[in-house]
Parts: sequence; structure tokens; C-alpha cells
Amino acid sequence: MPSVIQNHAVVRKLEQYSLEELVAFAEGALDAIDPVKLANTSPYDVGCFLERLDSEDQQFILRKLSSSDASLVLAEMNSCDSAEILSEMRDNRAVKILEELEPDDAVDLLLNVEIRDRERLLGKLSREFAETLRNLMCYDPDTAGGVMTPYVTTLRDSMTVDQAIQYIRREKNETENSDILYVVDHLRRLIGTTTVRDLIWAKSQQAIADIMERDMIGVCKPSESKQDVALTMTECHAQTLPVVDNQGRLLGIITYDDVINILHESATADMQKLYGAGGDEHITDDVWYSVRRRTPWLVINLFFTLISTSVISGFAEQIQQVTILAAFLNLITILSDNAGSQVLSIAIRGLALDELLSIDIKRIYVKEILKGSVSGLIIGTMAGVMAVLWTGKAIMGLLVFSSLTINMIIGGVLGAFVPIFLKRMKLDPANSSTIIFTAILEPISTFIFLKMGTSLLCK
Repeated sequence: MPSVIQNHAVVRKLEQYSLEELVAFAEGALDAIDPVKLANTSPYDVGCFLERLDSEDQQFILRKLSSSDASLVLAEMNSCDSAEILSEMRDNRAVKILEELEPDDAVDLLLNVEIRDRERLLGKLSREFAETLRNLMCYDPDTAGGVMTPYVTTLRDSMTVDQAIQYIRREKNETENSDILYVVDHLRRLIGTTTVRDLIWAKSQQAIADIMERDMIGVCKPSESKQDVALTMTECHAQTLPVVDNQGRLLGIITYDDVINILHESATADMQKLYGAGGDEHITDDVWYSVRRRTPWLVINLFFTLISTSVISGFAEQIQQVTILAAFLNLITILSDNAGSQVLSIAIRGLALDELLSIDIKRIYVKEILKGSVSGLIIGTMAGVMAVLWTGKAIMGLLVFSSLTINMIIGGVLGAFVPIFLKRMKLDPANSSTIIFTAILEPISTFIFLKMGTSLLCK
């Protein structure tokens, strides 16, 4: 193959493993993995592969990678899993990998290792880097301070454009790459911003003070939650957000890739907690770990389900007289639950993005009543017609139509109410809202249908 073609980016991309190919090596063929091809493989895929291996095999695979490549893999993995892998390494290897990581990623790993191991590793890092990590460890990992990077390019307003460009060239390997440049005073207080493009367009002897922007948006305090920071960045459409202390001194910046990770983690956790799974749970987790996270909510669900069962048992005699009620009960509860779940998911999203205000709540309930009424009339009519065709009884069609319409209205209102109520109680709206919603709606929809059915059909 000609060298030009052989070195083409597309060809090089083919010289890597897919996750499926890596997993195929797991059955006693790890020796056959090509280190060069492994280094070209997506760090995310390698990380997913490592999660399927035991500790000894994980170390064997990582020894095929350079410290730089291994750090990229560990940064893509869950921090608890990465920390466990790091703890099994020799100190020299672990230190090299930590030094290759961004400070915020290194802190995530160190916070998840045993305190004794953490202090030993910090003692073997360079004094400057260890001090940087210790400072970051003072912040809660779920705050802006916990996800910021302190490596940021700063300029002084007294610099000329030419001096600033020379300074950026000298510091290019020591700071986070960004088009945004932050201007600070002699006390490191943030006073403005400029961009690389502005420097290129400006005259070489022009002062930074003359070209910088003094009005700044999206400035964060280190104590702000990382979810609030992510929302701020999406609203501001910013590449980076500065983090300042109470005196206005620049502590670091939060980059867009950090925010992407925050949003990804938050969305994943919310989706899992919505159904009672652990927010940080993975499909490859140990059996006992997953059981411990899921079982408490399943127990709660069991007790709530007993309420629906008791409602049905209360109508056992009437159901024996009119067995067709049992056939349509499932249809009523499923459609009511689906209608409410649609509203539930939208309401949780609105609360997560701070789109729902207190003044909107009453209007939302009114709208959901109207929406549920229209949907109920449409679906109820269709279901009622099918009930008549199936049973040959007009009264059965009336029962299905009326009960389904009423229950879809109730489902819509409950779908909005449950997450809003949890938010007001200062609880996480995403945390098993589905279980709570279903626990309330099922007994109600069951009772309404059976009560109306026995009133209309039983003598």
C-alpha cells in the first residue's frame, strides 16, 4: 500500500479495536491484543472492556498502554472503578498516570482510593501538582470547585497585545486550551476577558485593557452545584466559565467538556433513579451491589402494589358476577399510567432545567386537565367502540369510555403533581417518581373503573 494512503487518517482509524472485538479476547486470549492497535482504540471502549475483566487482567491490559494512553482510559471510566484499578498498580506507574491526568480528573480518582494510599501517592507527586490536587480536594466533588481546572491562561491588563501573544506561546503546554483569555489584576482578581481572535486583529502595541470585555456573564462561585453550572453554560453558550472566590479572585475555569460530562452523568442518573435503580449503577456491576441499590425501592413498590390488590379484592364478588370487568381492568390501568408517565417525564425535565416557576404551577394543572380531557375523549371513544364490538353491549362501551377519560385526566394531573411535590419537599424529583406516581395512580384508576363497573353492570 502506498505510504500516502497507508498514513491516511481513515486508514489509521481502521487500525483499532471495536468493543466487540476486545470482548472476544476476554476468554483467555488477552495476549493476542496488539498494543499499537489498542492504543488507537477509543479510550471509552477500552474502559468498557476493562469493566468486564478481573483486577489481574485489567492490569495486564493497561501495561500494554503508555501512561498517557492509560490515563485517558481511566478518565473515561467510572471514578470508583478507576480508583480501584489505580490502587492495584505499583506506585511509580500510578504516579505517572496521575500526572498525565487533568487535575479535576486526578482528584476524582484520589478521592475514591483509601486515605492511606491517597497520601502515599500524593507524597510521590511533584510538590506543585500535589498542592494543586490538595486544594481541589477541599471542594465538594459535586460543586463548581470540584470540577474546575486551575490551569488557566491569565493576562494582565497592562500587557500589550504582542506581550500577551508571547506569553501565551510560552504557556501553551501548561494551561487549558481555550479561545477565551481571562484578564486579572495584580491580586488575581478577574477584571475582564478577551479572545485569541481579538489579539490577532488588534495592533501589536495596543494594551489588553483597551480590547478586553469588562462585562462578564456566567461567573461562578466554587460552592455552586455542578448541575447549576451546566445550566449556566448552556444558557450563556460559553466555551468556559470562570470560577472566582468571594474576593473575585480567579480560581480556575470549567470547560465545555466538563459540562458535557456533568449533563451526561445527570441525565443518566435521573433516568435510572426514575425507576428505582441506583443513579451511579452500571449494567456490569456486581450482583450484590445492584441488588442493594434496587431492592429497597422494589420493597416500597410491593407495599404500594398491595393497595391496588386490596382494592381489587374488595370487588371480588362483583367481578365474579361480571367477569368482563377483569378483562378491561388491565386496559384502563395501562393507558392511564402511560398518559400520566408522559406528563411525568416532561415535568421532571422542566424542573431539572428550572423551566417551571411557582407562578406556573396552577396554570400547568389546568392545562393538564384540558389535555387529559381531550386525550381521554379521543382514546376513550376508540376504546369504547372496541368494547362494544367485543362484548356487544353498549353499556360496556359507556363504562370504558367514561372511566378511561376520567383516569387519563387524573393521570395527567398526578404526572405533574408528583415531581412538583417532591421538589417542594426538597427531594430529588427524579428519584423514583415513577414508582410513587404508579403507587398512587393504580389504586385510584382501579377503584374508579370497578366502582363504575359494578354500579352500571351489577344488579
